[in-house]
Amino acid sequence: MSLYTLLAPLSTILLLGLLYAWLVRLVTREASRRSSSFNAFTRFLSEPFQKLLSSVKNTSLSESAYNFEILSRPKLMLTVSIVVSVLLVFVPYRPDLNPTGDLVGVDSPTYVGWLGQMLALPLPGALRYSFVGGLDGSRPLLLVLLYLVGSAGVSPSQIIEYLPLVLAPMLTLSVYIFARYGQGNASFAALAGLFTPVSFYTTVGLWGGYYANWLALIMVYLFMTCLLIFSRSPSAVNYCAMYILSVTLFLTHPYTWVMIMMVSLVFAISLWKETKSLVHVKSVIPIIATGIVIDIVKSFVFATQSVAAGWPYSVVGGAASLLAFWNNLVEALLYTHGGLLASWLVLGMGLLAVFALRFKDWFDRLLLLWVAIGSIPFPALDSYLQARILYDLPIPVLLSLAVLFYLPQTGNRNMRLARLIATLLLVTIANYAVQGILFL
Repeated sequence: MSLYTLLAPLSTILLLGLLYAWLVRLVTREASRRSSSFNAFTRFLSEPFQKLLSSVKNTSLSESAYNFEILSRPKLMLTVSIVVSVLLVFVPYRPDLNPTGDLVGVDSPTYVGWLGQMLALPLPGALRYSFVGGLDGSRPLLLVLLYLVGSAGVSPSQIIEYLPLVLAPMLTLSVYIFARYGQGNASFAALAGLFTPVSFYTTVGLWGGYYANWLALIMVYLFMTCLLIFSRSPSAVNYCAMYILSVTLFLTHPYTWVMIMMVSLVFAISLWKETKSLVHVKSVIPIIATGIVIDIVKSFVFATQSVAAGWPYSVVGGAASLLAFWNNLVEALLYTHGGLLASWLVLGMGLLAVFALRFKDWFDRLLLLWVAIGSIPFPALDSYLQARILYDLPIPVLLSLAVLFYLPQTGNRNMRLARLIATLLLVTIANYAVQGILFL
């Protein structure tokens, strides 16, 4: 048993820390403000780390990235990231590893079945099926896109086999765009892009065959990019892009849409409180309202269950999940998806990043709210849905922040140490991803 596997149970504690670090920060701040004795106590506890905390607080990502020579060529790094993403999703279909060409992914045969039924129908019937079949028509956009490819003569099995070769590099690119235009630093974005293919997105996405969720994440990062750009400089073009991405996200994976819309709404409210301008809230409300209308109309026209109709069952199940919270957490990380989510190194770095996020910075604030909103329903969910919450978090971005926030502090006198640690971290995480894919 390797050390990495031996420490896997630590991932449960680290995930809780990652999810609820925002709550610890909030409670500590409010308690320190109201109680001088508590404030003195926290100062006493943080005294040994005061220098580190001060350095991290004042760290400039641009200056930190400058210390890593490899990040001085962001376009080359992005190219490498895209190539790595393609190679990783190709591995499970290598003839020497998979001589019979079996499909990889729990949901892959299900998608093949859906596509087979759609291709046997004329176009109107196939369109109707996309809104009725496929888990009550919850992912019509992806099914329609795959149907169009199948109409060109490609078999359903081939479509599903090659689909990750399209989704993986697109997700890497969308994460890069989010980090590049959201934070404003190309080197930081390149590092986030490099962490994307070796994160949970690829391993868990392949294991489960979560193609709709995979495609949804591509849209999520593009939507969040437009949201940040619009927040800084409102324009009709940015708003139209947000609106279109929101609709396509809803038609791809509505449950991810719900989470992202809640993040966007809370983010907009925080900006309203800070800037005293309602433009941020006014921009998000119509987008959310459109999704609700689409949900109602779709369920009425096609007689399928709406997203809202599933909440009563979630509430009932949530009570039981609360009682079995710890068991669900252990199962979500160590057993669901073959234990691929039990990466203590990834979750530990994510925890460090969340503690370093600065609420005054709008990019950091969006990430902090992204994690915080995901943490709220987490205790009331079963292990499968807990794993989905983790899957939807911006893990590659948090990993990049952890590297650039903390590692320069270890190499103040000798940056070679920081570069060596960064390389070891990346290689270890990449090795874990490769081992996970070989396990599929």
